[in-house]
Amino acid sequence: MGILPLSVVIITKNEESNIARSINSVLPVCNDIIVVDSGSIDNTLQIAQSLGATIIQNPWPGYSRQKNLGNSYAKNTYIFSIDADESFSAELCEELTQLFAKGNMVDLYKVNLRNHYCGKPIHYGAWYPDWHYRLFNKNHIHWIESDDVHEELNYTTQTSKANLREHLHHHTTFTEENYLQKMEQYARLYASKMKPKGKKGGWLKAYSSAVFRFIKEFILQRGFLDGVAGFKIAQAHFIYTKKKYVYLAN
Repeated sequence: MGILPLSVVIITKNEESNIARSINSVLPVCNDIIVVDSGSIDNTLQIAQSLGATIIQNPWPGYSRQKNLGNSYAKNTYIFSIDADESFSAELCEELTQLFAKGNMVDLYKVNLRNHYCGKPIHYGAWYPDWHYRLFNKNHIHWIESDDVHEELNYTTQTSKANLREHLHHHTTFTEENYLQKMEQYARLYASKMKPKGKKGGWLKAYSSAVFRFIKEFILQRGFLDGVAGFKIAQAHFIYTKKKYVYLAN
């Protein structure tokens, strides 16, 4: 395994608990790591710099614009976009090595995330499988710059695509409390975004949708096979779904 013609772009803000793991995981195959930071006040930048990353500081303009800024500093044609709480598996590093060695690469690759809840890898429920486009040819692909919360790449049905076999680890949360706080934030964000568009809420909608989501994730998608973690995730999504429709009604 050696260094590949690959750049990795990571956006950060106050990620000192995650950034070392993220950077160290890609170092076996990548020496062009760009960290785009939007105002960290912890040790994120010191840690990233000590591990050889290129640091770009820029006030937060939104996910897509921040990621495209990082892409503009990439030295290589192919970019792998990851978040600070994500990391390459050793198997993914090996797969990338084989992929670049073969050549004839397509423009866009999808990777399956292995999400972790409080340190436990999740295999069922709403969290698995969890496919996302992350590896791409920067000459043909970029992030669509919009105000949407969830950024998207500009691929079309004509774009050449493929799936990677191995996993990208996503260390979603280390405490139950932290994940519930995220769900609270996302519920309020959803309501603030959808209310001006005429989306309706209410207690009946809140509870019926929340119950359906819990049954879907915990029973139909077999979240129960992940044990307590599977239950906690489905429970958190029940709370999120209920709250977003309650907030819509207020």
